[in-house]
Amino acid sequence: MKNHEGRIKAAEAGFLRTLCVVMILVACGPRAAVYAADWPVFRGNNARTGFTAELAYPPLTQAWSFQVQGDVTSSPVVYDGIVYVGGRSDSVYALNAITGELLWDYSTDNWVDATPAVSSGTVFVPSKDGNLYALDRLTGDVIWSAALGAGALSSPLVLEGKVYVGTGIPEKKLKVFNARTGEYLWGYQAGQPVDSSPSTDGNTIFFGSNDGKAYAVDPVSHAAVWEHPSSGFFGIVSIGVSSPSVYAVPSRETGKLYRLNAAIGNVTGTFEPFPADQGTIEMEVTSPVLARDKIFYGAGTVPHGLFALSMSSLESVWGGTPSLGNTSLFGYPAAPSMANDILYTPTADRRLVAISSSGVTKQEINLAAPSYTSPAISNGYIYIGTMGGSLTAYRAAKAAAISYPKTQEIIQDTATVRGFVRAPALAGYILEYAPETDPENPVQISSAALAPGADIEGGLLGYWNTGGLANGLYTIRLTMLEAESVSTDNTAEVGVRVNHPPLPPAGLRAADRPGDSGNTIELVWLPCAGASAYNVYRSTGGAFALLASPGAAAYTDLTAVTGSMFTYKVRAWDGWVESADSSTAAAAAVNNNPASDAVTPARTVDLSAAPGAAGGQVLLAWTAPGNDDMTGTAASYDIRYSTAASFDFAVAAVWKSARAVSGAAGTTETEIVSGLFGGVTYYFALRTADLIPNLSATSNMPDSWALRDLFPPGAPANFAAADTPGDAGGSLTLSWAMSPDDGTGANDVYGYKIYRGLSSGAFSSTAPYACVGKGVKTYKDNDAPDNMRFYYAVAAYDSTNNSVFSNESSAISADNYRFLDSGQGGSLRLEDGAQVIIPRDAISQNAYIIMQKVDPSGYQPLARVKANSGVKPTSVVYEIKFSTPSITLVKNVQVVLPYADSDIAGMNEKNLRMYTASAGSGDTWLLLDTSRVDEANNTLAAEVSHFSLFRVMEYVPSGALISADLVYTYPNPAKGGILTFKFKPAYEAFVKIDVYNVAGEKVAKFEKAGCQAGVTSEIQWNIENIASGVYIYIVEAASAAGSKKITKKLAIIH
Repeated sequence: MKNHEGRIKAAEAGFLRTLCVVMILVACGPRAAVYAADWPVFRGNNARTGFTAELAYPPLTQAWSFQVQGDVTSSPVVYDGIVYVGGRSDSVYALNAITGELLWDYSTDNWVDATPAVSSGTVFVPSKDGNLYALDRLTGDVIWSAALGAGALSSPLVLEGKVYVGTGIPEKKLKVFNARTGEYLWGYQAGQPVDSSPSTDGNTIFFGSNDGKAYAVDPVSHAAVWEHPSSGFFGIVSIGVSSPSVYAVPSRETGKLYRLNAAIGNVTGTFEPFPADQGTIEMEVTSPVLARDKIFYGAGTVPHGLFALSMSSLESVWGGTPSLGNTSLFGYPAAPSMANDILYTPTADRRLVAISSSGVTKQEINLAAPSYTSPAISNGYIYIGTMGGSLTAYRAAKAAAISYPKTQEIIQDTATVRGFVRAPALAGYILEYAPETDPENPVQISSAALAPGADIEGGLLGYWNTGGLANGLYTIRLTMLEAESVSTDNTAEVGVRVNHPPLPPAGLRAADRPGDSGNTIELVWLPCAGASAYNVYRSTGGAFALLASPGAAAYTDLTAVTGSMFTYKVRAWDGWVESADSSTAAAAAVNNNPASDAVTPARTVDLSAAPGAAGGQVLLAWTAPGNDDMTGTAASYDIRYSTAASFDFAVAAVWKSARAVSGAAGTTETEIVSGLFGGVTYYFALRTADLIPNLSATSNMPDSWALRDLFPPGAPANFAAADTPGDAGGSLTLSWAMSPDDGTGANDVYGYKIYRGLSSGAFSSTAPYACVGKGVKTYKDNDAPDNMRFYYAVAAYDSTNNSVFSNESSAISADNYRFLDSGQGGSLRLEDGAQVIIPRDAISQNAYIIMQKVDPSGYQPLARVKANSGVKPTSVVYEIKFSTPSITLVKNVQVVLPYADSDIAGMNEKNLRMYTASAGSGDTWLLLDTSRVDEANNTLAAEVSHFSLFRVMEYVPSGALISADLVYTYPNPAKGGILTFKFKPAYEAFVKIDVYNVAGEKVAKFEKAGCQAGVTSEIQWNIENIASGVYIYIVEAASAAGSKKITKKLAIIH
């Protein structure tokens, strides 16, 4: 390789910007991509349309010319005020686009016939020396070079961080490289050399090969999307893209243009300018110009002509064909380029021709040598190279161009719009914008009146404030005004995207994955509106680097090496721009796998203890260890204390056995130990556990005393002592109102001390009878023998003091069970009228029995039972039980429960029933079928077969009035003198029964009114004189809910 000349020129044009913006230039339909100002790649853009939406109207005058020591077949490109071109001097050149001053050149080892491609800060160009070069666009320094394995004429395509370039013999591939590093990524094999420059619609890569095929390749899967064959030869002719179609013109055919569907490759139209018998070997064609709704391209032998077609119909729109002179030396004439209404095309017969979109020649300029380069048009200048080695710039008499912002640049706030405006009769300009969704209603940005000669050359046009605009595509339009009437298109347009960044993600958390073997950290954060993905960045103490781009608001880092601390931040990405940084989160991966984690948390060595801020408190502080030694986050602490200096962790009092760890290793931890006694010295220690759990060694053991509390708590009030109800004697129940400092006030009560004596006032404050904790307001003294009076008082205590005594109260315990002789029977009646009546020989042995009313809201068994039918419960609940659970009833006994009108308010008294709760029936309330209500005496009675809980409830009728399974006879078959009909209506009912023999003759009739709802009613039939046989009986029930009949059979046998 030759030496780098290193000729850098400091002076640059005033409008040259050093800010480089990465652009993806894609064609998305005739209006969607609007290209202007820069001409950074072959044919002006990545769609290879050869068209720019700016005014560069003739006549042209030469602005400057630069002599290259060799022919120039490379087409020039322009980016940010610099023109780049290759030459057969084996070099790449960069020149000031306005003055022609050389800025730098770089020498390769062979001809540079390929056209450079500029993206952001880099110039990409292949050489026939078999290398692809990436050069700093401002200095010419080599960023990287990559071997192609063959010479290349193809101009590179830069798309989404990758460089695509075709190669010649022997490779014959489209090759793909990493644009930043030059790493070779993949290649697609063609049948012949790929000299054509690849194009794209942003989703698919298109290129032609010398095997005559047009190829479409997926840049993600690297597979062919489609291939379209022809009998021609593409050479350097590029495929033009205007979605949804691509346009291919292979040479060595009849000059035929193919319109292909970009998605599937089928032919949707053709144009054939010459008949097939004219000959095809010498047929020359050019890359097409795709200009809004028209197509222009060159084709022919001698002479070579320019054709204009309708993009929709592919029919010629000109009456004639302008001649472009003789065929070229190489078989590839220069491809025309177009600015608004004017096509510029060099010719092989040494001319530069300007032709209008209507086919009228506007100017011809004689050149010193043939030209085979496609012109670059930028900011009202036209650049061409010649076989004589010159690179020449021509200045258009009339120009309107937007030089900033650039095509598809992303605008977030206020954009400074710069550009070029000139004309002999200049009068001013108007600058406007329009959203893609409403292109016909532009909004003015600025305007100015200008006098002839007051040209703007790269100067300020206006400030565009986008703060109130919605995200989306917009077109900025510059219109040059002239003092005289004009018929030219005096506009320039550039398509940009307004895109305000999404809000940064909130709530970022990083944590080790529990239960794994390490090397994994899990991240979560809150989703952001409008975000399509999130960019996760990671640091180990230095700069943050992009780690991943998940689509969801969570990510698992599987490369977080165990034992290292990693810091993360996240940015929301809406497909165009990133948000600001989220807050950071840090974590370390640890091994939590029980099968392999044997590393304990580190021993704590800096545990300290000091008196707390309140009485009975000690403040502990220490540095958190890690999950594995001093790495990661442990799980919990076991904190203990003792009043003995010979601290034994195993028997010391437990303050908290699983106090959660607050943070990762190195975090400062504090803990307030309360409930201690003031003035007493305590010793403290802790151990740390991970999730396995592996336990650390016991920490150091500091000591401290707890502060004394100078103020005693308030005394408890309303103290009362009473016999314990429902017991067999020997216990007294104490109750009180809690201290005003228990849960409220100073809230420093530790508990209550209970004092007992055999005489009034015989209490010692230093000798309590019993102690209970704070929040407790009852105590049961189970060591109070019957018929002895005991005196009691209670005091609250805190860390240091007792309150004064409560009021004194005394009580005598008694046996609440009553003796019952099984052979005599008897009854037990309470003062409220509740009673149980037990006949002789109804219990299995002599027993003690108790009946008591209970509170359903506080009686534990009632919390788990439920009724087996629709009910409305009352608060009337009684419990009856024997002192010995093994004693049972051997006969039914009667239970009578009283109720008050207030107990059954809103209920139907006729439907009151007695229910019993029985564990044997699945802990459900069961209706007692024998229950009967006495409305006159407000009582409810029932025959019961066992003692349990009994409750008064309203039976709520529902369902069918009567059902067949609740109608039967007893006995069946009937024998003897009496047969009983039994039935249970769901509602109170009048019941009629008709009995028929098998001959259909009625043999009996019965009626009963007022049959209660929900319980079994009976009608008896004397059958002594009824013949044996089968009988049919019909039970009809009638009520306010309707009526229903049930037909069944019975048998009588004498």
